[in-house]
Amino acid sequence: MDTRLQNIIKKLQDAKEPITSSELAASLLVSSKTVRNDIKVLNQELKEIDARIESYRGKGYQLIADNEKTIEDFLENHSEINREDIPSKHEERVRFLMERLLFSSDYIKVEDLAQTLYISRSTLQNELKTIRTILKKYDLNIEQKPHHGIRVMGNEVQIRFCISEYIFNQKSNFAGSSEDWLEILPQEEVKTIQNITLAKLRDHKTIISDISLQNLITHIAIACKRIREDNVIQMVQSEMKELEKKDKYKVAMEIVRDIESSLKVEFSKYEVAYITIHLQGTKLANSNIKNEEVKSLIDDKITDSVTEMVKRIDEKFNLQLQQDEDLLSGLSLHLKPAINRYKYNMNIRNPMLEDIKARYPLSFEAALIGKEVLLEKLNIKIDENEVGYLALHIEVAQERQKKNTDRIPRCLIVCASGLGSAQLLKYKLQTTFGNQLNIMGTTEYHNLLNQSLHNIDFIISTIPIREEMPVPVKTVSTILSDNDIMNIEKIVVQENFVVETYLREKYTYLNMDFQNYEDVIKYICEKLTEADEVDHTYVDSVLKRENYSPTSFGNLVAIPHPLDPQTEETFWSIMTLKKPVLWIDKPVQIVVLLNIAKNNKENLKPMYNSLMQLLDDRNKVTSFLQCKMYDHLKSVIKSVE
Repeated sequence: MDTRLQNIIKKLQDAKEPITSSELAASLLVSSKTVRNDIKVLNQELKEIDARIESYRGKGYQLIADNEKTIEDFLENHSEINREDIPSKHEERVRFLMERLLFSSDYIKVEDLAQTLYISRSTLQNELKTIRTILKKYDLNIEQKPHHGIRVMGNEVQIRFCISEYIFNQKSNFAGSSEDWLEILPQEEVKTIQNITLAKLRDHKTIISDISLQNLITHIAIACKRIREDNVIQMVQSEMKELEKKDKYKVAMEIVRDIESSLKVEFSKYEVAYITIHLQGTKLANSNIKNEEVKSLIDDKITDSVTEMVKRIDEKFNLQLQQDEDLLSGLSLHLKPAINRYKYNMNIRNPMLEDIKARYPLSFEAALIGKEVLLEKLNIKIDENEVGYLALHIEVAQERQKKNTDRIPRCLIVCASGLGSAQLLKYKLQTTFGNQLNIMGTTEYHNLLNQSLHNIDFIISTIPIREEMPVPVKTVSTILSDNDIMNIEKIVVQENFVVETYLREKYTYLNMDFQNYEDVIKYICEKLTEADEVDHTYVDSVLKRENYSPTSFGNLVAIPHPLDPQTEETFWSIMTLKKPVLWIDKPVQIVVLLNIAKNNKENLKPMYNSLMQLLDDRNKVTSFLQCKMYDHLKSVIKSVE
């Protein structure tokens, strides 16, 4: 019996009164129809203990049993079956089958696989259709031989990369943790591989992260198993000669020779080249490498791509990172091995990915721009794991900027009426804001275009500026009014005022009822379209961004936004739901659609920080979900701030 069926019994068992199919469906994140079908299955199972699930029209379902102990024994007996880890969902079965097929050198009969999974032959064929699609990415296929069964066929290097992806990098309920699955070899052999690899890397002063080390050990362990089963690597001579020239080939050779001696496994020169590929894919990043040394390590294509990447990030998010040499070096050093990984269709594991997406959403969005640049300029398509690492570099750069500037906004004063009035405005600003504002200087309007603005956060001007400027402009009177001061405060003390700035009552929808995330997005976007805030392409832009990388960050929260901004100003559309919906891979009950101004010149970091502050724990989320009116929501937000 699968886990969902057991959960239905437990929920009915704990209930004091009948539960509707809708309530059960919401708690299990399935449809009401699925619940009704499950209950039919359960009633067949429960006959053996003279129990049943009764349906009461208009009220729901109730578990009927003469003896509570009988139900407990029933669950315990069926839990024993469940402990055998027989996958019951499509995704689980696909992963299980991938493991069986990838680790088997022999044919496996279809009938045996269907029997192992307790599924029909037609259901198995449906799962195999998905597997064929996955294998195609690695130029692999399933060979079917009458009276023998099926097996995976293709280039051995690609088979090993595929094994690593679906056994090591993918989360699996059946393979266990990364350490557990390495029991593919005896643990003492894995330990030997680890000790030899570490010793040789230290001898050659090769810097490698723990994750890269674990990945390397994994691939060597896979190689040992495959070689023992006579599955060996072959390479074309031109590729082989290219790898033999690499510095890492010598390191790989020394690792291999010691492993051969200790484990009695014979590696060919092609296997040495295979390990070289993995060493080439490890990080170059080292705190001792100076920025000027990076230029000798990195080719011009990577440098140009990183420069363009950071330029576009600044244009969209105004983070002012283009002058950060450490960021440019860090991204370049990361991308050199990343490009090598892409060349050989290798994967990289990022165990911090979910935390990065949840804690640093702005940096992750910025990193997605980097993904676009790499595809455009180098024809390289990286996945979310790589994007997460790029986001870390961007987040570090922002923290470095924060440390260097103490986050004091820097402004330039533009005044048309002469030096005296400019000085007066300067002193008034200093008196009002003190050390919260860094006034970098004053200039006349006609000299403005000659001024360097790379270290300026915004301009304060006593006259309208018609030219397009790279930073926000606040127009004030020379004699500062209260309204002028409030407008400047929104920049100077952004994090205290940011939330209220982005709230809109007409675009706030509380306690709504939807069945899926697409309908939520469509509803919110249609309201914006009806109000002429955006055009009809907006909803597609938001959905496309969502498919790019889900914005559901856990804690029942999703923060969708468009790929291409359309609104005149930046504001939020907020929706709370009566029941959670499955947002691609996580349940969501609070949705904050970020409508970013198409000509945005603000630093959006404070806005993202405020969002994280509001939505970072379950208690705050619970408070928001209890709001029935806009004023209530607004007051809850203020109390949290």
